[in-house]
Amino acid sequence: MADAQEESAVQGKNAEPLEFPSLAWFERLAALMNDNRARQEKLGYVDCVAGFSVTGTRALAVQVTFDEFEATDVRVTGETDSNRADFTLEAELETWQAMIESIAAGNGRPALDQTLNRLSHMGTPLHLLSDDPLRRDMYFRFNQSLQEFFNASAAFTTSFPTS
Repeated sequence: MADAQEESAVQGKNAEPLEFPSLAWFERLAALMNDNRARQEKLGYVDCVAGFSVTGTRALAVQVTFDEFEATDVRVTGETDSNRADFTLEAELETWQAMIESIAAGNGRPALDQTLNRLSHMGTPLHLLSDDPLRRDMYFRFNQSLQEFFNASAAFTTSFPTS
């Protein structure tokens, strides 16, 4: 199993870079999560709809539906989807880029100051948004699984807009 994962990661690194932010980038993370069910089972189930929002000139909002040990839906958020997410993590492109680059530099492990937990802890630079306290709590309950979701980005090359 480990050989297949390593081969997949090598193939991902040799493939065309995926630009962040994009739907394709989040779809790749979902595919990697679904291909590595054993890792997800060790972490525990995830049952939420998570929103990830990039603000600024390259704005994009994506929602990922997690159902037990897999990501079952990835979509760009539209007006009708606004209440669908249990919570949304929102930040400028520079914040997301620093975290993703840290994950890549650490071979799948970000520096401690570049984790979802640290970046969202004081509400800045990563903002945790939810109108419902119980749904907001899902972020904290599933935080490590969400971090591992992003950590999978080390398996492929990410490009970022230059301006």
